[in-house]
Amino acid sequence: MRNIQRVGPYIEVVEARSPENPTIHIKVGIRQDTFQQLVHHYFSTAVAQFYGLVQPGLVPAVHAFRGVKRPLLHAGNLNADSGVIVYSWRPEFDYVWVGNRSEGHPAEKTPAPNRVLVVLLREFPVDEFGCRGSIEHWNWVAEDPYLPQAPVNWAERYSKRLWSRSL
Repeated sequence: MRNIQRVGPYIEVVEARSPENPTIHIKVGIRQDTFQQLVHHYFSTAVAQFYGLVQPGLVPAVHAFRGVKRPLLHAGNLNADSGVIVYSWRPEFDYVWVGNRSEGHPAEKTPAPNRVLVVLLREFPVDEFGCRGSIEHWNWVAEDPYLPQAPVNWAERYSKRLWSRSL
């Protein structure tokens, strides 16, 4: 776990693979208000996962998808669902928070079998801080039995598969 590196409205800026080309890296941020909601509501596992899985960056992603197939409204945009990029992969570890808020820390644990991490990113044009999107949410979901390291039923969940990397 490293200290948070604030940049403008972001508590952290990390690298991700470009939605258009997985060989190109882009910058994405997690907004301070997004992170503060996790802390305020004491979602300790999500905070631990931020430090262990999100803060190191999204470069390990094996798949990227565009658009969630459910209505999403953001800042007056009735079609915000089409601007969501979803990254997925199966990290070696999951993380939980051990201890209390002030003296705790993230601890590694073995992820549940047949689960993948998904990270949802709201895409936008490059901002003044060099970011092309903001990380909005992350969680573990069941793995698709036919497309390793992808979420189960990905074709029903997302509008389009952008790319998949072979490992």
